[in-house]
Amino acid sequence: MTAKTTPDSSRQKEHFSSLREFVSARYLPFIREHKRSWQTDERYLEKYVLPHLGARSLESIVASSINEWLLSLKKAGLSESTCYRVFWLLKYVLNCAVRWKALESDAAFRNAECPRVPSRRAPHVLSPDEMRRLTELFKEYAALPGVRAIHLLLLTGAGKTEILSARWEDVLEDEGVLLSRGTYTERTRHIPLNSEALEFIHTLPRKKGVPWLFSSPSGGQLTSLFYAWNLLRTGLGRPELRLQDLRHSFADTMLRRGLSSGVVRDIMGHYKPETLIQLQPEK
Repeated sequence: MTAKTTPDSSRQKEHFSSLREFVSARYLPFIREHKRSWQTDERYLEKYVLPHLGARSLESIVASSINEWLLSLKKAGLSESTCYRVFWLLKYVLNCAVRWKALESDAAFRNAECPRVPSRRAPHVLSPDEMRRLTELFKEYAALPGVRAIHLLLLTGAGKTEILSARWEDVLEDEGVLLSRGTYTERTRHIPLNSEALEFIHTLPRKKGVPWLFSSPSGGQLTSLFYAWNLLRTGLGRPELRLQDLRHSFADTMLRRGLSSGVVRDIMGHYKPETLIQLQPEK
């Protein structure tokens, strides 16, 4: 579920001495209650935002200071995609400050921009041989929660966040769907579950008192797939593969079965299958 930003719209203006104080006193307590992926926000804020801007007052964070911050991140070697993500996280935090009356308006930072840089790398679709080898690796490392999560990602074409935020209560077997309440649109999405995906879910270990399909050893929500994915792609002998390539492979399979790009988009949600059409051989 994406965090709502309207519950305190009637509050009187609050004063915070710095961005760090606002994040600690207001933003983090709110998202811990209302946003499933709050750990990711907290990690990104502590690592990339607060060390640079945390001591500033909310009013002093303007477009120019945001641009300087982004430039420093890029000079430090942060990828363009991560810069884009933390930029929108900061703007979201500042917009929350406006909605909660800790800031007068968004005028000071409204025009700050961080354009999304299109990927220069063509989508990679796994070959039948790679798919077979990946299936064997799934079996070999089946004890790892991250590997199991990646397996379900491949079976459903769902996004990483959708899989990691999935709860047992979201699995509707009779309807053959997995509910996703963690999408950016704030709408519940129905992810189709075919027989293979349902059968796989039946094999997942279920821990008492743990709501997540895929949890950490401590029972908390699994928040990263990097280790598991790096293990799998290294085992494939393809260390350059991205997790997104599994979604491309799923979409490619659907398109080759004759489904239209519109139907594939409906199945996969936030995805553009048109990027793969050029890869398919002419009939």
